[in-house]
Amino acid sequence: MTQTAIRVAGLSKSFRVYARPRDILLEVILRRARHKEFAALRDVSFEIDKGEIVGVLGRNGAGKSTLLKLLAGTLEPTAGTSQVDGRVSAILELGTGFHPDHTGRENAFLGAICLGMSRREARSHLDAIIAFAELGEFADRPFRTYSSGMQARLTFATAVAVTPDVLIVDEALAVGDARFQLRCFDRIREMRDAGCTILFVSHSSEQVTSLCTRAMLLERGALLEYGEPSFVTRAYHRLLFGASQSSTAPDGAHTMGSGEWRMTSHELVDEYGSPVDLLRAGARYTLRFESTGDVPIDDLVAGFRIRDLQGVTAFATDTLLVDGRALAVEPRSTAAFSLHFTCHLAGGRYFVSFGIAREDGRKLDYRYDAFEISVFSKRNVYESALVDLDASIEVRLKDE
Repeated sequence: MTQTAIRVAGLSKSFRVYARPRDILLEVILRRARHKEFAALRDVSFEIDKGEIVGVLGRNGAGKSTLLKLLAGTLEPTAGTSQVDGRVSAILELGTGFHPDHTGRENAFLGAICLGMSRREARSHLDAIIAFAELGEFADRPFRTYSSGMQARLTFATAVAVTPDVLIVDEALAVGDARFQLRCFDRIREMRDAGCTILFVSHSSEQVTSLCTRAMLLERGALLEYGEPSFVTRAYHRLLFGASQSSTAPDGAHTMGSGEWRMTSHELVDEYGSPVDLLRAGARYTLRFESTGDVPIDDLVAGFRIRDLQGVTAFATDTLLVDGRALAVEPRSTAAFSLHFTCHLAGGRYFVSFGIAREDGRKLDYRYDAFEISVFSKRNVYESALVDLDASIEVRLKDE
């Protein structure tokens, strides 16, 4: 029977906003309101089952951090209720609760105690925390001397020293280096497998679709979507590019862009020019499309992306990366692009996206997950693999 780890009902949080600091005092003296109410979170309700990983998406100011602080207990709600079952560990901001003049070792020890460990337990985990954070000789230096990356490492290492029942993570991991981020997400997967419930904020659709069982989308304090990660990330993309720039293409694909230039046709063909949707590892294929527009563009870029069903990018490139320069095009002319490639994808199903944009990234016409392809391979790789390197393994036994 599924158990609920987090239950939120009608949760709201408003803040008083004053135009000037003195208005706070004047409001008390005059007993007349001199503030405006800002609703950071408005009537949000949802439930998260034990063992789930839920990603929280939303633009800046959507209410993501406010929601996590309410669940962690560092803020009191204006209305509604939230219930979190079990021991909670929260990473809300870098260095939260860490004293700047204490050493990393001292802060880790005190942080472990704040998470509910006894002094003996905290001491027994201290070396592992320091090792995971990779502090080295900096372990005995003041926390205020640490870089933001070192602070992130110590914050995370302390919070996950022992697997909590519920882990709440704001965007604290975004400043860590790539190698440490990889270790963090490996640790998150371990915690997931151990039954930990995890709620984390991310701006990365790939992180959400690859890690999460469900996702939610917040906008202006309201819960817009809550459900399957790939569905929610698509809604997030539509929100990022604006309703006026989002529509559905004739082929059913979701398209985004200003429409100043637009794609008129596209196809994926094999080496003989025949349309295909079943690819074989090791064979050659071409993805091509044509575009036209009514205005001159002096920095046109065409891009291609292939993602697996979890949203992880298996391949992506664009003409700027390949040619080192953008393309200048005239009104009512036609620009045709062809991506020639050898399929080294592992067996499975994938989504193909492609489109045209300006050099600064502004999309003109982008077909998001335009169509699905299936790849047949020799199945000599793990199911989790993204590529088929057509590899062979040589084994030799040597006599002593």
